Amino acid sequence: MKFLLPHRFKRIGAIMAPLGLLGWLLMQMGWIKKMLVLLFDLSTDELLTRNLNIMVAAISFFSFLAGIYMVSFSREKIEDEMVQRTRLESFQFAAVMQLLAVILGFVIMAIYKEPREGGMMLFFISLVGLFWLSFIGRFNYILHLKLRQ
Repeated sequence: MKFLLPHRFKRIGAIMAPLGLLGWLLMQMGWIKKMLVLLFDLSTDELLTRNLNIMVAAISFFSFLAGIYMVSFSREKIEDEMVQRTRLESFQFAAVMQLLAVILGFVIMAIYKEPREGGMMLFFISLVGLFWLSFIGRFNYILHLKLRQ
């Protein structure tokens, strides 16, 4: 592939992705809002607290995605045909996993009726995460197995 990032971006992405995911999860659990109120005494300004919480959520989520993309699209130290083939097979595997998750998700939604507010958005965000995490997991697992042999 001609558009792969240099190998050093893999390390940057490996740091950004977990930090972004952690920030997003902390925001979802309400801890970011509590920390903002404690640190900056924003208990009286609900609008500012809400906007800062949304900004932290957006920055965290997009840093997670950017980290995932950096890990996914970084060259390996030795980029040969075996690595390229493994990358392609891993993309195909991730696409099949995502398709199965979409079908299963819509079947579950049909059984349990409509999702609550935000449920559909969380479902689609989870699908994006599932795709990239299954790609990265399979790609690195297969490379590790082949390099050990």
